[in-house]
Amino acid sequence: MIWDSQDENDSRIHSRIDWFDIKDYKEKLSPKPGVYLFADDQIDIKYIGKAGGKRMVVESDKDSVEKLFEVYSAIYRKKDFGATKVKALYTYRDSQALKLEGDLIRKYNPPNNGVDLLKS
Repeated sequence: MIWDSQDENDSRIHSRIDWFDIKDYKEKLSPKPGVYLFADDQIDIKYIGKAGGKRMVVESDKDSVEKLFEVYSAIYRKKDFGATKVKALYTYRDSQALKLEGDLIRKYNPPNNGVDLLKS
């Protein structure tokens, strides 16, 4: 499903970053709680993820890849399959990111959510 920019008017979102090339995520994303979206060039949503605290781009103190910053972890798990763009919607709190992620997943039903692409 193609991204609807009206979803950026949600009261849980305090700021956002427009779509940019997924390879530039380390330089463009901020260490804030929020939701990130992977999409193709037509902005067809491929994956929706969330990050609490500073985990959008900051590594945690764990050694496991799954505990590293969230966007890297999603790419490592191949959730970026078919995606070329990423966007971030920053929320005020972790709990808002969790709820917003769920609401957006229900609306867009991205193909890479709920699929273990590492086993594909």
